[in-house]
Amino acid sequence: MAIYLRGVGGSPGVALGYAARYTHDYAQRQRTDGNGEAALARFAAAQQVAVKQLHALAETLRAEGRADEAEIFEAQALLAEDPHLASEVARHLREGRLALEPAINATIAQMRATLAALDDPYLRDRAPDIDAVGQSLLAALRGEPHAAGLRHRLHDLPAGAVVIADDLSPAEIVALRGGTVAGFALAQGGPTSHTLILARAFGIPAVVGLGAATLAAQEGAALVLDGDAALLIVDADTAERTVYTRRLSGAAHTRARRAALRQEPGRLADGHPLALRANIGNLDEIPLTLDHGAEGVGLFRTEFLFLERSTPPDQQEQFEVYRQALDLLGGRTLVARTLDAGGDKPLPYLQLPHEPNPALGMRGIRLSMHRPELFQTQVQALLRAAVYGDLWLMLPMITDAEDVAWARAQIRAAAELLARAGLPHRPNLPVGIMIETPAAALSAERLAREAAFFSIGSNDLAQYTLAADRASGELATRYSHTSPAVLRLIGLAAAAAARAGIPCCVCGELAATPSAAPLLAGLGVAELSMVPAAIPAIKECLREVSLLQARALAQDATAE
Repeated sequence: MAIYLRGVGGSPGVALGYAARYTHDYAQRQRTDGNGEAALARFAAAQQVAVKQLHALAETLRAEGRADEAEIFEAQALLAEDPHLASEVARHLREGRLALEPAINATIAQMRATLAALDDPYLRDRAPDIDAVGQSLLAALRGEPHAAGLRHRLHDLPAGAVVIADDLSPAEIVALRGGTVAGFALAQGGPTSHTLILARAFGIPAVVGLGAATLAAQEGAALVLDGDAALLIVDADTAERTVYTRRLSGAAHTRARRAALRQEPGRLADGHPLALRANIGNLDEIPLTLDHGAEGVGLFRTEFLFLERSTPPDQQEQFEVYRQALDLLGGRTLVARTLDAGGDKPLPYLQLPHEPNPALGMRGIRLSMHRPELFQTQVQALLRAAVYGDLWLMLPMITDAEDVAWARAQIRAAAELLARAGLPHRPNLPVGIMIETPAAALSAERLAREAAFFSIGSNDLAQYTLAADRASGELATRYSHTSPAVLRLIGLAAAAAARAGIPCCVCGELAATPSAAPLLAGLGVAELSMVPAAIPAIKECLREVSLLQARALAQDATAE
């Protein structure tokens, strides 16, 4: 009997194969050092080797044209040489009277636990990077070339195997590229983990966050891995395997068919327009966005400018980035979301108080109201950049009209300051809001009178409506984007936008789901914004449904 396991994220593609269990080789030959100084000297030497190997891995990827992926290993190199890491190892050596290898393991475990306990899903997903640094250090102590050793072990797995593991490090994913395994399925991992990001970059089908049940799959068990649906089927029956075999054989034809639509606008079968845009988090994603046929950027997450630094970016730095983004888009629309930090995405230099429930706390526009100088600087940079292209400004976490009124007053003040300074700017750029809470959806009629456009964040809207943490693997079955309750709220917002004559977009994961995209069109949504790689499939599936059919699907999906 087939077993169906649903993960929390996947790398696109289908893999049919047999389970190959993979375990990390953490076994250590403990060495007794004469004293603590000798142990620390050995550790310092291992640090140098590990850092050199991580930089070399980054350079290899950069030479392949993979600058974003290279940054993952540059960050690990910085972590490997962090003085805090060395001081904690020294403390464990001194206070715990441990040998060097156990002292490293204890330090890594402590650092990992600190990250894993954070409320921010993005930062929690960085916890495995700590393990990866530990592996690099321990391999250096053994005198092994870490990346080469991993490549040898992983390439020894059977050809066409689906790798089953608790987790895989970024270095292990790099070792898998160009190999013969069909894909991998992990018990651990989150949708923003570096492991999954790399799998997508290398085109390796994968599913992560499947839970402990994954590890119960027997060696050699027949598996079907559907990365698009974040699904693993153990012991699939003949009929299911036949369906997926056909999907595999038709993949090349599908890619060619979709490529032919690259320059075509999004529309339904009857010609009804439905703009398809992309969600991006940095400038490097814009060329890929255009290559996938996006009609613009529907969500530009500006948080990357504020992360991994000790002070916020100044106006000029932000202005240059926004202007460059507009230049790269060549006249296409760029919807820039103002800083959406705080709560589950803390910025250390803001020194905000601890919140017992950060998802309901100081985040989005609330943080901007708490720290208006951050908002004012960003808005001035955006107004200046708007001279160079079609820039829209989007406000996150809006719950009532007073939030919008405050932001508009700040925008007017920013325009006045720029005018007095004699700096070119566009004072009247479109200002829209995100609908992310039931309160905003239920108040959409009022909010539509204050906003130039709506963008529905289906991830948070589903989370708040269903009271289910979207990052929790244990609650995956309770977190449904297509719950009738969630769809009805989307319908309310879309209808209010239509009556006000403003566009309404959905920019969450729901927009990238082929079965859901026609529903959204039927609910009255005018635009969809998604991860760039999903655009070709969504563009194609929409052309198979008329607006009348889409409305019928939406009616069925929201029926009592």
